[in-house]
Amino acid sequence: MKNLLTDIEKKIDKKVAELKIWELSFQSIYYTLLFMAEKIDKENDKDTAMDYLSRMSLIYPLIKKYAKGTKTKHLLKVVNEYSEDINFLNAYAHFSVIMPQVHRDTLKVKSVNEKHIILDFANIFVKECEIIDKLYSVVSIPISFSYKDIHLIKTYTNSKAKNRVFQLTKLDFEQINKIYNFHLETQINIEVLSDNVVESHIGFSYTEYLSFIASLKAFSDYFIILGRSYFNQISENNSEEDNEKLALEYIEWTVCNLKHEVLNWFQKLSKLTSKKFYLILSYFIDIYSDNTKENFQSNSYVGDGFQPSITLIDESILFSPLAIRYLLSFNNILYSINKTNKLLFDNDISKELEPVLINQIKYLFSHFNELKCRKNIIYDGGEVDIFILSKNEKVCLSIQVKTTITPDSARTVGRVQDRTIEAFDQISRFEELGIDKQTELINNAFNTKLNDLKIINLIVVRSCAGSDKAWKINNKYRILNYPILAKILCDKISSNDLSFIEFNAQIFKEQENIKNESSWGVEYEKLQISDYEIKFPNIYYDENKIIGQAIKAYKCFPKLEKAE
Repeated sequence: MKNLLTDIEKKIDKKVAELKIWELSFQSIYYTLLFMAEKIDKENDKDTAMDYLSRMSLIYPLIKKYAKGTKTKHLLKVVNEYSEDINFLNAYAHFSVIMPQVHRDTLKVKSVNEKHIILDFANIFVKECEIIDKLYSVVSIPISFSYKDIHLIKTYTNSKAKNRVFQLTKLDFEQINKIYNFHLETQINIEVLSDNVVESHIGFSYTEYLSFIASLKAFSDYFIILGRSYFNQISENNSEEDNEKLALEYIEWTVCNLKHEVLNWFQKLSKLTSKKFYLILSYFIDIYSDNTKENFQSNSYVGDGFQPSITLIDESILFSPLAIRYLLSFNNILYSINKTNKLLFDNDISKELEPVLINQIKYLFSHFNELKCRKNIIYDGGEVDIFILSKNEKVCLSIQVKTTITPDSARTVGRVQDRTIEAFDQISRFEELGIDKQTELINNAFNTKLNDLKIINLIVVRSCAGSDKAWKINNKYRILNYPILAKILCDKISSNDLSFIEFNAQIFKEQENIKNESSWGVEYEKLQISDYEIKFPNIYYDENKIIGQAIKAYKCFPKLEKAE
């Protein structure tokens, strides 16, 4: 039955090129699709809007490839005249997320009845692995908080809309500056490279990167609030002309198609030099066409869940303020470098990822005075990344550390899975030494003479393990990521628990706890694409609950974010 679905996939892929909507311009199509995300979010379905935007990268290259028309139509006309094609593109993006899961046997075809297809997880274990992997990913993402005084901003923008003030004034920029300062002070981004590596090989510092994203987020937050204030003024008591003007303002601020000079606003707020600002921007902008004579540069790459948040078209920039909230991760920079400058990534960046995580792990354990740490222990046939020794308890944690670019879609879990399996292979080689040689290696590392050691082998990853093929390792050797390790150790510090004899059990307990806290579940959704209806399982969870748990670790580790 899998082959049948693969044949259907080929038919659907072929249909993409035949859509009538390609007679429109790239700008009209992309603008309309971005607006659909805003509409979903405004209706308080924020998770769906975020999923919608994350899938956009899977069809963005297709829009660039096939949209050869020059016709530019008003948003509402596009929605009305090409609704079938818009629905197909949205469905195709979702289909493009589902099919990789079918190809790697995460999802199985359970039944096919004419054009009705039912998919489900291959088995209960696979479902459990998908759940924990998603939750591991969630606690690893950068954290951005909503502006604490947003009600005051809304009071101002509501008044502005009520009085039909349609120009930005000094007061607007004062509001934006407040949001900028808030983001700059509260955003949480765990560094994955040292500042020295980022500056010497990419050209800017982490501090400059954080100023950049705080600026873009501040403007984006404000544009959304302002646009929706105009929308809320639309009323049957208004004239048709008045409502049309309000609707236009709403659309223009929530899906922005602005002169490229607006970027100077962003740069000024960030307090970065023009050179630094536009260098960072190059990783978050895609150039469709450039008639600005400003020599814009793009170092970005689109695909696999990664997408630049801004598109330059002729002399304008097109972007969704909503998308900017989700698409400014440092991970996007790493992904783009890996795709556009493979030599730089392989020679100068990739090799620096694991040492940073190793140092961060060492920092966490340094808060336990009785523990000793050794890094990069080499023996004949292998290497252990970290030993953590509790001399009094005669317990040694033997940790293998694995990092790579964090996956942003179902298509990119392979590299993460492979790295986790690689860690398993390294542990297996260490185990093959036997307890006597392992003990000797540990004693030599710490200049001790211990015997009857209890050795606990662990794997620590940057984000997640990747798949059930990797997660089955967790039954033998526990898998942690940096935020969850920090959470467990912070709980131990808070409860004055200095023992590590039962650390394996504590890790397992936290893995169960994160699932319970997330209020996860599985609902079966239907995807209508072309003539086919596909029923598939979708995992849902309350990310705010588990992110809230992860944040607690900051009270124990004030330098949790730092690479050095």
